Amino acid sequence: MEPAKPIKFTVLGDAIVDVSVGPLDAFPTPGADVAASAIALSPGGSALNTAWHLAEQGVDAELRAAVGKDRAASVLTRALADESKLRDPSKSIATLNYHATASCVTIAAGAKTERAFVSSPGAARAATMNQLLPDGGDADALDATHVHVAGFYVCEGVHGGLAGVVRRLKSRGVVVSMDPNFDANGGWTNRAMKLAIKGPSAVDVLLPSEVEACEITGKPTAEEALDALLGVAEGEGGGKGSPDGVKLVVIKRGAAGVLAGDRDGGRWNAPACTVSRVVDTNGAGDAFNAGFLRSWASGAGVPQALNVGCAAAAIAAQHAGAVGAWAPSAAAVDALADAEYGDKPWWQQGLLACMAPRKLT
Repeated sequence: MEPAKPIKFTVLGDAIVDVSVGPLDAFPTPGADVAASAIALSPGGSALNTAWHLAEQGVDAELRAAVGKDRAASVLTRALADESKLRDPSKSIATLNYHATASCVTIAAGAKTERAFVSSPGAARAATMNQLLPDGGDADALDATHVHVAGFYVCEGVHGGLAGVVRRLKSRGVVVSMDPNFDANGGWTNRAMKLAIKGPSAVDVLLPSEVEACEITGKPTAEEALDALLGVAEGEGGGKGSPDGVKLVVIKRGAAGVLAGDRDGGRWNAPACTVSRVVDTNGAGDAFNAGFLRSWASGAGVPQALNVGCAAAAIAAQHAGAVGAWAPSAAAVDALADAEYGDKPWWQQGLLACMAPRKLT
């Protein structure tokens, strides 16, 4: 029996400069100047976050994204080169001369820490598949066992070429997963999305949030959206899905945990992992993706991989920023998953999870 092939990930999508402001007592009024407890500049974007966490967890991972030719680009490229464990980002990040690097300003304010966002998608939206892939768009040149597409709705430039690339990758035996993220334009069911969830160019794994899943399908609940994304026939809730659709769907529900199902009729759910203190939920979904995909691609069953993903998200929610030096190793994530979900008396699990290590060397 041949040894298992080492997993290699390519994460394709958005790289964004995140500017976090606050928390403030209240949102500023026009013309006002208010003091913030902190203003932080950090790397972000769903693709960047997921790739960063995968690499920190010991996965051979590269990021395929685009930046502009500006100062914001240096924030991202320096962080990737100096702080991340990604495979040679200097060779995988495209530079677009006539587009600004994507950026997002997040302002947190009020007693309930509500958030407001101002974003400029820039190079992330403009980049085409030919610009992101090696050798001018050659999917065969990707050195990967698994390709994850993230920031789908932000990355409008890749929509035209995505279906062909997915078909080519699947023909080579490469597993393709996708996190659509939020559609700020409200379109949700454009042609590229329809092709990504049904037919020969359907991705293997889809990882939307509950809101995204319901918006894409037009269904009112996560359970109904799960069936719709799997292609389950009307009236056969929880049954087998379409053979020409997505193989596995994982719906992230925040504090309500996760719901998953496959087209063979399997259904699973996992509660959210214990969080002692929520600091910043930005990027927690991307951390989940990394933990889940790393575990699942390494051979774990869906239930175990869901637990690992929830543990990774819980660690992320207890730190400021979507990525950084705090990003956990695989050992730290797995230790928390075992403490929270392992075979222990119910009354011990939450306590042990709070005591589990957050960072191991």
